[in-house]
Amino acid sequence: MTFQYLSIPADAAISRAEQLLQTVGGEPWAEAGILMPLSVLYAYGGRLDEARDVIARARSMYDSSGAKIRRAMGAGTAGEIGLIAGDAAAAEQHLREAFEAYRAMGERGFSSSVAGWLAEALYAQGRLGEAQQMTQEGQAAASDDIDAQARWRAVRAKVLARAGQFPAAQALLDTAEVDQLAGAPERAEGSLRAALRIYADRHAAPLAEQAAAALADLAAHPSVKPA
Repeated sequence: MTFQYLSIPADAAISRAEQLLQTVGGEPWAEAGILMPLSVLYAYGGRLDEARDVIARARSMYDSSGAKIRRAMGAGTAGEIGLIAGDAAAAEQHLREAFEAYRAMGERGFSSSVAGWLAEALYAQGRLGEAQQMTQEGQAAASDDIDAQARWRAVRAKVLARAGQFPAAQALLDTAEVDQLAGAPERAEGSLRAALRIYADRHAAPLAEQAAAALADLAAHPSVKPA
C-alpha cells in the first residue's frame, strides 16, 4: 500500500509489489490485498490494460468471499484507475458503486474519501452542480481525515473558480486551474511545472502527460474566463 503513494518511482514500486505477489503462494486474500494497490501502480506506469485486469482479479476474489468493505474498496480503486486513465465516465460508474456500498453499510470514513474522487469525476465531465453537491458529502469527513478533507477542497476550489469566486477558491486550495481562471497564468504555470517534475520523478507517466497537456493548454490559453 505504501508504494501506491509513489514513495518510490512507479516502475520500482511495481517491481517490488510483483515480488511480494510471488511470496503469497496463491493465498487468495493475501493475493487480492497486493493486487489492489498494484493495479494503481500499473495505471501510474501507463500500463492501463494490466491495471484494469488486475483490479478485476482482486474484485473477483472479494466478490467470492462476500467481504463487503473490500468489495467497495475494489470498486473505489477501479474508479481511481479510471481517473488516472482520463476516463471520467468509467471512473464515475465505479466510484458511485463504491460510494453507495459504503453508505449502505453506514461506513462514513471511506465514503467521504470516495465522495472526493466522485466529485472529481463529475467535475471532469463538466457537471459542476453535481460535483459541488458531492463535495458536501466529502465535507462530512472527520477533521483529521486528511485524504478526504483534501479531496473535497480540491474540487470545491475549481468549482468556485469557475463560478468566479476566486477569493473563496484560493482560500480552499491554490491550484493551477484556479490560478488560470483567476487570470494568474504565471502562478498556474509554476504549479503545473512543479507537479510535472514530481510525476516525472516518480515515473507516473499518465499523470505527467496530464500535467504536460495542461501546460500546453495554458500556453495556448493563458487565461480562461469562468463559465
